[in-house]
Amino acid sequence: MKNILVPSDFSACAANASEVALALAKYYGATFHLFTALDIEKKKGEDAQDKESYNAADLRKIKNTELLFSEWVEKAKAQNVTIKTYWVAGKLLKNIKEAVVNYDIDFIVMGSHGASGKQEYFIGSNTQKVVRGVHCSVLVVKEDIRDYKIKKVVYASNFNKGEEKAFQYMLDFVQPYRPEIHLLEVNNSGWFSQPYILAKASMEDFKAMCGDLVCKTHFYRDWTVDAGIRKFAAEIDADLIVISNQHRHPLKRIVVGSNVEAVVNHAKVPVLSIDFPVTS
Repeated sequence: MKNILVPSDFSACAANASEVALALAKYYGATFHLFTALDIEKKKGEDAQDKESYNAADLRKIKNTELLFSEWVEKAKAQNVTIKTYWVAGKLLKNIKEAVVNYDIDFIVMGSHGASGKQEYFIGSNTQKVVRGVHCSVLVVKEDIRDYKIKKVVYASNFNKGEEKAFQYMLDFVQPYRPEIHLLEVNNSGWFSQPYILAKASMEDFKAMCGDLVCKTHFYRDWTVDAGIRKFAAEIDADLIVISNQHRHPLKRIVVGSNVEAVVNHAKVPVLSIDFPVTS
C-alpha cells in the first residue's frame, strides 16, 4: 500500500476520513494524497492550475483551499508522513477517477454521513457515488477516530469462486496490524443459497489463506444481509468491515438494493469496499 487518496470538502466528516488516512499512511509508510474539487470554472483549453485563468471570486476559493491544505501538510510533517495536495476544477467523480490512475492509488478514504430512503437508491451521497462508480477500493469512515488501529476484521461474503483476489487484497491491507479475522456469511433468502456443507468447505478454503493470522468462521441469520453484517460486527466489537464490490449491476442495485452500499451507508465502524483500479 503506497498511495492513499483522500477526496475532501474540509467538512468535519471529511476530517474524520483524513485522520484515519493519516494513521494508515504512517503505518504503511504510504503517501497521503489530499484532493479536492472546487466549484470554479476553468477557461476552456487552459491549464487548471494556472491561477491567472480564474476570476477574483474563484481565486479566493483557491487561496482558502491552499490554506486548508497547509493545516494537513503540517499534521503530516509532524508524523513524518509524505503528503501531496491537489485542487482541481470540475466534477468530483470524474476527477477522482483520473486521480486514481494518475497517482497510482491503492485505495481511497472518504468520510460519509450515509444516505437513506429514496436518496439511498437513486441519488446517494458523494461517498456512495464513489463506491458505485470508481474502480478502486474505498475505505468509508463515519466516526471521529484518532490513531486508528485494526484489531478485529469482519470479512463478509458468500465465499464463491472468484472472490479470492478480493480476499487476498484484504489480507494485504490488514497484514501490518496482524488482526483477528472473522469470516462471515449471512443467512437470508437473497444471499445464502448454497448448502451449509458446501458453504462451510468454501469458508475453510478462505481460512487457509490467512496463514498464521487468527481466523474464525461464522454463519449468521438476519432479515437482510447488511443488518446481519452490522449486528455481527457490533457483537464482536470489530474495527473494520470488509466486503467485495467486484460484481455490480446498476439495474439490480436499484431493484433489490446493493449490499455493499447498504453496509457503507448504515455501518458505524469503517467499511472497506474492495474493488480494483482499471488499468489500460
